[in-house]
Amino acid sequence: MPSGFVHSVKVPRLYKFAAKIVRDIREKGGSLKSLLYEQKHPNVSAIYSLCLNTLQKEAQLNYLLMKTGMLIKEPRLDPWLAKILITELLWGKKSLKTDCKPVQTILTYQTQLWQELNNCSDIEALQASNNTVRKPRYVRVNTLLLSVKKAIAFFEDEGWSLLSECSNYTTHLTAVKNLSKPKFIQDFHIPEILIFPPDTSFHKHSAYQNGEIILQDKASCLPAQLLNPEPGSVVLDMCAAPGMKSSHLAALMENQGKIYAVEKNQRRYMTLCDQMKVTNSNCVVTLNVDALTLEADEYPDVEYVLVDPTCSGSGILDRQLTNENMECSPQRLRQLQAFQVFLLRHALLNFPNVKRVVYSTCSINPEENEQVIDELLEDVQNAYKLVSIKDMFKENWKNYSSNRYKCSDKCLYANFEVDLCNGFFVAVFERDFDVALPVYKRKGSYASKNVQENGESNSKEVGPVKKRKKRGKRKITKQAQETSMEENVLNVSTDSIKFINEIHTIDLENEDKPPAKKKPKKLIGKNRKQPNEGTRFRREINTN
Repeated sequence: MPSGFVHSVKVPRLYKFAAKIVRDIREKGGSLKSLLYEQKHPNVSAIYSLCLNTLQKEAQLNYLLMKTGMLIKEPRLDPWLAKILITELLWGKKSLKTDCKPVQTILTYQTQLWQELNNCSDIEALQASNNTVRKPRYVRVNTLLLSVKKAIAFFEDEGWSLLSECSNYTTHLTAVKNLSKPKFIQDFHIPEILIFPPDTSFHKHSAYQNGEIILQDKASCLPAQLLNPEPGSVVLDMCAAPGMKSSHLAALMENQGKIYAVEKNQRRYMTLCDQMKVTNSNCVVTLNVDALTLEADEYPDVEYVLVDPTCSGSGILDRQLTNENMECSPQRLRQLQAFQVFLLRHALLNFPNVKRVVYSTCSINPEENEQVIDELLEDVQNAYKLVSIKDMFKENWKNYSSNRYKCSDKCLYANFEVDLCNGFFVAVFERDFDVALPVYKRKGSYASKNVQENGESNSKEVGPVKKRKKRGKRKITKQAQETSMEENVLNVSTDSIKFINEIHTIDLENEDKPPAKKKPKKLIGKNRKQPNEGTRFRREINTN
């Protein structure tokens, strides 16, 4: 090996990808999980762990870079790659085994980095990283492939020790908060969930790779648990990808019955299909369609519906730990809320044989939670009742919806600081078949289903349609033009808005803006060009 740096040696892809993700999070405000989902690296779990660790240690990393003067002395060293490499060296594998120039540069500062870290006097910077509350590792046993009893036995054979069951939820939370290796405990509410100490990794565990265990947060398991379909039931999961909840429903139903798992986005749909295969969820029928186009005559036997729509993701702990931008503009919240109301209304009023509907979000914003439920309570009248989860759980849960709203405290909130899981909201509707279901009328002049090419609607409830020989486009009524921005989001055909279904995140603010074009010449008389329907809709959104 020649002396000096070997310039021809490339930086490992793992470090390059991790550096790009961290840079995009900090410079562009991206989401860790969304950006990670776009990568095609075979070791996704390693990238996720390295990025999360880097973001959590950022205060210390900035301090070390300042004290060593590394970026000044090494102007060609990329700062984001430097942070990734230092994290790996100090808190990751504790070594860097490659001859590429950036790694060799970092290794020349190795002794100084350790000294500055040990002698660090900036206590506040260290505490900002070290005092972050860590979430325990939740593992859901896939009972379609492995019983809970056998799973516990396997973990005990590996050296883990199961703690005794707690008598109440408060005691259970204390036990979870104090978990340390080799202790683990069974969840208080969901018996198929096993809880391990923070930072426990199962990505390389054979049980995870073959689908016997699923790394799923407890809060994400609550919707399926509260929907509680019996074996043999027919269930509709309206926003199914990546498939965690669908596979949980299949396990609860013991693969008996049928689950329609719907996902519109093609890429996420493929992930959903893969998840159903690896978890052996044979009762699941995957549908690559828009859930808003599903009609009762096509799926008349649906008895249970899970509505877990796109939301702001403000309750996801990983975004909080990485200091990602959690602020959601009022406009974006209104758009999200409008879509959520539309989807939940479709679930409640479009399927007459439904017994129970569960609505959930990984958001802590009342605009996406209590306010959505309040609007639907008016629509369903007495045909559905809002089940009080507080009466179900009694003292064995701590957080519920606000009494300031019509739904009162009947809905469940998960709060990380108390419940030690992601922030979540869940509401349960139950059908009263003694009361007639209100007529399902889509608001305004549009229906959720697309208008056919000949200008005629697939639904009898579609508003006025003007037939044209060539284009067959719909005519926007004066009433539709005068509606608010929120109603326009509801009324427009679902294919007119490109919802980005990236792990509970969406950004409609830029999606609805047309690409910049040169200003056309002004025409007069009959030659004047009229705006098409899409342009007219975007103009209404932007002016509001």
